Amino acid sequence: MQISSFEVLELVKELQELVDAYIDKVYQVGKDDILLKLRKKGTGKIFVFARAGRFLFKSERGFETPEKPSRFAMTLRKHIERGRIIRIYQHEFDRIILFDIERRGERYHLVFEMIPNGNIVLLDSEHRIIIPFREQTWSHRTIKPGEIYIFPPSQKNPLKMNMEEFSNAVKSSNKDTVRTLAIDIGLGGIYAEEICLLSGVEKNKPSKELEDEEIERIYSTLLDIIRKIDERKISPEIVFKDDKIAAVTPFHLRSFDHFHTKSVKSLCEALEYAVRRAESGMESEAESTMRAIEHQIKQQMEGMLNLIKKSEEKKKEGDLIYIHLDKIDHIIGKIREILKEKDKEKFIEKIKSIDIVEDIHLDEGTVKLRLKNGEEKLVEIDFRKSAAENANEAYQLSKKYREKAERAKKAIEESKLKLEKGIEEEKREKIAEEKEFWFERYRWCISSRGNLIIGGRDARTNERVVKRHMEDDDIYVHADVHGAPSCILKCRDIDGNRVEITPEAIKEACQFAGVYSKAWKQFGEIPVYWVYPYQVSKTPQSGEFLPRGAFVIRGKRNYMSCRMEMAVGEVEIKGVKKIMGGAVESVSKMSKRYVVLQPGSVKKERISKTLAEKFGVSQEKVMKALPPGDVQVVRVYGINPEGLE
Repeated sequence: MQISSFEVLELVKELQELVDAYIDKVYQVGKDDILLKLRKKGTGKIFVFARAGRFLFKSERGFETPEKPSRFAMTLRKHIERGRIIRIYQHEFDRIILFDIERRGERYHLVFEMIPNGNIVLLDSEHRIIIPFREQTWSHRTIKPGEIYIFPPSQKNPLKMNMEEFSNAVKSSNKDTVRTLAIDIGLGGIYAEEICLLSGVEKNKPSKELEDEEIERIYSTLLDIIRKIDERKISPEIVFKDDKIAAVTPFHLRSFDHFHTKSVKSLCEALEYAVRRAESGMESEAESTMRAIEHQIKQQMEGMLNLIKKSEEKKKEGDLIYIHLDKIDHIIGKIREILKEKDKEKFIEKIKSIDIVEDIHLDEGTVKLRLKNGEEKLVEIDFRKSAAENANEAYQLSKKYREKAERAKKAIEESKLKLEKGIEEEKREKIAEEKEFWFERYRWCISSRGNLIIGGRDARTNERVVKRHMEDDDIYVHADVHGAPSCILKCRDIDGNRVEITPEAIKEACQFAGVYSKAWKQFGEIPVYWVYPYQVSKTPQSGEFLPRGAFVIRGKRNYMSCRMEMAVGEVEIKGVKKIMGGAVESVSKMSKRYVVLQPGSVKKERISKTLAEKFGVSQEKVMKALPPGDVQVVRVYGINPEGLE
């Protein structure tokens, strides 16, 4: 997976919080990977993971580090450890990020090249190479210690190009439009395809043949993408193809409409997900937590066994002392007599000659005795106390260790419960992270003919459904009531293959639009209309205002009366179980287990809980498929009706 200059542009913005952070440690954690451990006042520990020639990201979680640092890590530690990051920026519009670091009055530059065969290079204040991650030589530059660092050849920088410069660059290319944008302008293949799609320009058209108006549309679309990142209008996604990560993007791209995507909070999070879950095989947070608990249980078990062993040993000591009580008291008496003598050494040797005496330490107040009861054991006696007092002390310690062992046993049980809970949570997390399709961001349904039907959930998604997903051959559908979703009957199936739009599909789409409108709470029937995409406009009449999510419909509307009735059932899409709502004809075609609903007096929260249990899914998944109001179940298919009355 390779990132583009647009992702680098966004990454630099996300990394700005690292400015003024100090570098605590540098590690090489893989063949191509380094890890910076940072600290910043008010933030705590932060990590920067970088893969040479690929990407970098910040994370709050650490990684497994080697015991012995590499030569590269040692050199970086020598120069930038305890240094302060004073600036993070992108070189031109290239896939290169620089960290400027200040340490003891010296300035350093840490360069991350995210291009094929890219490097990580530490430079001094004069841009002379101190050490590269790997030494490289090309005809135009040499990456070795002592050489002046030269950046890879730059592409044109669209951030600095005005319309005239952009037009000249496009027209001077001998390639087709998409390759000109990808290679000559340096946008990369994904964004070149996206810009052609959004601007409505044929991607295979030779650049030299483009009309000025087409170039203006391309340029305007490019500026819109850059503006989105600059104004932080981002919604990062991970894009999957054949269950493998194909790309990470700062926002949804139309080019990936028919791909499975996962939404995340930031591009850094997306890249971290890719590294931990898909590419490097690093463990998930849940797996890491469980591994820590397993390690804790192992340590607790060892501690408990050690305490039990100590308890048994102290009990044996107490028993031995009681068995030899008279002998021990006799020796204690002799030692106490010695303490009164001036020439103590002569008398000590006498006592040491007693067969059970091993050693005496007058300054410590102890004597070591060899005591037998079957097997011999060396026991330390405090001669300042009687033999009985020594035995009681041994028993007390035995009891204390036993009590500690009991507490350790309880702690182990608690840890085991945590581990079981963690396993269950991971199972739930895996269920929550089951394959999601792009259309699940909206209300959705698949018609009995296989057409995809999608509708907005609010003003924002109403706008997105129309602007991003409506094609010329689709049908726009809307209930004739305030508070209804904008719906699209696609001329395609969920894989993007063309499917004929039939009268049956239109009827099911109208039913879909009606039941998910506010009419569910108010009417038994509702008129729903459908029109062609060219009749839908975002341009209001002169002097009028059009709110977000609303559209102007021009020309004839085709009406259909729809009864407030729908179905919710369990369907399978590409081997993944989903809960789908829509017209009864749509759901019954795909599901053997479903219910038919009409407006009623039963709270949908109650119905959703019951259905969630019967379908074996979360209540949230069922709630998303239910209509916007209370319900009653009028028919049940393939499900035990108990609890649904």
